[in-house]
Amino acid sequence: MVTALIETDSICIFFQPIVSIRHAKVIGLEALARAYDAQSELIAPSFLFAQAKKEGASFELDKFVRKKAIQAFVPHYHADTGLFLFLNFESHLLDQKLDFSAFEFDKIVAELGIPPRSVVLEIKEDEVQNSHHLKLFCEHYRNLGFIIALDDFGAGSSTFDRLAIVRPNIVKLDRSLVFNLHQNFIHQEILKAITNMCFNIGALVLCEGVESEEEILKALRFDVDIFQGFWFAKPSSTAPSSPLLFQKIQHVGNIHSEHAKLSLHKKTQLIRIATKHAQTIIEKISTSTTEDLRNYLCQADDLEAIYRIDATTGLQIGQTIIDISGGCFFQPAKEGDNHSLKEYFYITKESQRRNFLSQKYISQASGAMCRTFAQVFKKDGREQILCLDLKASAFLATS
Repeated sequence: MVTALIETDSICIFFQPIVSIRHAKVIGLEALARAYDAQSELIAPSFLFAQAKKEGASFELDKFVRKKAIQAFVPHYHADTGLFLFLNFESHLLDQKLDFSAFEFDKIVAELGIPPRSVVLEIKEDEVQNSHHLKLFCEHYRNLGFIIALDDFGAGSSTFDRLAIVRPNIVKLDRSLVFNLHQNFIHQEILKAITNMCFNIGALVLCEGVESEEEILKALRFDVDIFQGFWFAKPSSTAPSSPLLFQKIQHVGNIHSEHAKLSLHKKTQLIRIATKHAQTIIEKISTSTTEDLRNYLCQADDLEAIYRIDATTGLQIGQTIIDISGGCFFQPAKEGDNHSLKEYFYITKESQRRNFLSQKYISQASGAMCRTFAQVFKKDGREQILCLDLKASAFLATS
């Protein structure tokens, strides 16, 4: 069947655009194979490649499709030489004892006048058993100038150690992580962690399979900028860009920009509120009792805890004043506890403003989500740091 499809040239190439919101443009095209039977009925791609594997024709089909994809990309490249071709291939072939040059990616692009730096080779690493062969393949084609991407990361048996083996330029997050992202806190935290890790190793993150505006806007909040999915455009054999596509890019870009401005405004308000609390409490520390401070805390809806740190040693001064009981697992810090390794200690000391607002975290005192605002002040000639834990309600809209 597969050989017949190749011989009758019954396979065509569709393209799906890959967009950057911050650059407000299409930056690449993913090539997708579409095959038709004798009745011109579409053959599901998953069935086509599974059938090729069953018939022992995977390499033959793969080579045919990839060459056809690069040929189809040529006019798009000439129209925009900054465009990237995202090229899938049957990654399980890397487990066969094939010479890497047999794939002929470099030969084909050279014949068609496409520089290797414009071609992204997408690898589904969970399909490859031989990690050593996978590493050598990536090194071979990276050295030839190709861009390496991990495809469907987060799906199947994808493992984080493969990041070190592949050393990808791009990590494509699987649709399963992106689906309903705006309503799935666990996936948000996973995406945030993967994104931070990828940035630290110098890899870009691409969310594929996006199907809603809300998914895209939430991913943008975590600094993902590159997207692919039906919400922007379905794969098509015609021109991969349209006025509607650019309107969509501009639309989500504008909304994200407004969200960022609003978040910054709310963070500024939060700092202003925390600073006012700090000024009042610093005044009370010299003239009031612990019970007075506790009463102040109970009257402040946005405060969870008050404590002080010696600005030289990082050791806590006195007990934590707190109005939330965390149970047996979570306990407030005590007098003499060491805070010197906490960012709100050492950053506050070095900050020119002499204060600091932390990112959200789980309080070890209560088990609740909070942020810590820290402010340097002097008492009896010595510098101390006042720490105020702000309740989740005070920063929910800015997180």
